[in-house]
Amino acid sequence: MSKVKIGVFDFLNAKPLIYAIEKNRIQHNFELVYDIPSQIAVKLLNKEINAGLVPSIHYAKYSVKYRIVPEICIASRGAVNSIRLYFRKDLKDIKTVATDISSMTSVILARIILSEKYDVRPKFVAMKPDLIDMLSQADAALLIGDHALFEKSGYESYIDLGDEWNDLTGLPFVYALWVGRRESLSEDDIMALINSKEYGTQNIDVISHEASVKYGVDFEFCKSYLTQNLYYDLGEAEISGMKEFFTYAFYYGVIEFIPEIKFYEFEKKTTKK
Repeated sequence: MSKVKIGVFDFLNAKPLIYAIEKNRIQHNFELVYDIPSQIAVKLLNKEINAGLVPSIHYAKYSVKYRIVPEICIASRGAVNSIRLYFRKDLKDIKTVATDISSMTSVILARIILSEKYDVRPKFVAMKPDLIDMLSQADAALLIGDHALFEKSGYESYIDLGDEWNDLTGLPFVYALWVGRRESLSEDDIMALINSKEYGTQNIDVISHEASVKYGVDFEFCKSYLTQNLYYDLGEAEISGMKEFFTYAFYYGVIEFIPEIKFYEFEKKTTKK
C-alpha cells in the first residue's frame, strides 16, 4: 500500500498532533512532509501531498476543494504566546508591518485586529523571521510559531494576537486544521490522525521534556504553552470562532465568499477494553 503524504510543520505547537506519527506510537500509513505552514498550503493545493496541517484561512480560500478532519485543530482561548505583533512606535501610528514568510492566517488576523481595534491599515511586507532586521525596515513585525515563542532579543513591545482576538470577539481562534480533498483520506487515516492527537495530548510531559532539551528552555515553559496557551479539540465554540474569522476575512476582501464548514464523514471506531 502506498503511503499517504501529509504536510506538517516542525513547530512546537504541532507536536501534540504529530508526535505519535513521528515516533510510530500508533498504527498509520503516513509519510510526513515537513515545510513551513504557507508552503504546506501550496503543496496541498498543487496535489503534492494528500492532506496537510494547514492555516485555517487556506481552507476558507479553497473550501470547495476540501474537507476538514473532525475533532482536531490548533486553537487558543486568549493569549497564545506564539503569534506576536512587535512594534517600535505607537500602534495607531504604524504604517508598515514586516510579516513572517511562513505565515498566512496570522497576517489576516493582524490586519483585522489592527483595523478593528486600533483603526490602522498598514502595508504588510513578507520577510525572513528575524525580529531585529524586521523592525529595522518596518514599524512593526509579526512573528509566529517557534520564532515568536523562543524570540530572545528581549523586545517587550508587542501584542498577542490570540489575546486580541478573544478581546474583540469573545471567541477562540483556530490557527490550523487537518485538511484534504474529499477522497484523499480513508476512514483509517482519519482515525489515525485522531488517535495521534489523543496520544500526543496524553503525553504532553514527554513532548515538553524533549522540547526543553531541543530548544534549551525550561520544561514548565513548554508544558504551560502546550496546555495553558493552546488546545487541540475542534468543537462548536471553535467552529463559531472560525466562522467569525471567515466573516471578517470576507469583509476585508481576503476571500470571495464565506465558506461552509465541511468535514470528512467517518464512523469513529472505539477500542474495546
